Amino acid sequence: MNTAMAVIVLLVFSDVICMIQGRTIEDPRCRCPTVHTGGVNISLIRKLTYYPPRSHCSNEELIVTLKTRGSLCLDPNGNFAKTLIERQIKVNQQRQNQRSIETLSTHATTST
Repeated sequence: MNTAMAVIVLLVFSDVICMIQGRTIEDPRCRCPTVHTGGVNISLIRKLTYYPPRSHCSNEELIVTLKTRGSLCLDPNGNFAKTLIERQIKVNQQRQNQRSIETLSTHATTST
């Protein structure tokens, strides 16, 4: 009886561990407790990350990851942030157009 009970407990425990490993843990708060309203040296920016309002945070958040391994929260409605977002949209569109051109040229050379 003790062996059967130990096996059952072990199976339940392993099932719980498997379920937990598949889940992601999200921070239930906003990522930006304070917002920087000024500018940032553009050459130091590694990545822009935008978070729309969510159920646990009603704010829009724009996080700039710096090459110096730091990060900074910008006001998404500020002039500097709007300029950065517009630049990023243009860069993304140019990359998409370049990929389309490369795909067309690759397809044209393989079909001839």
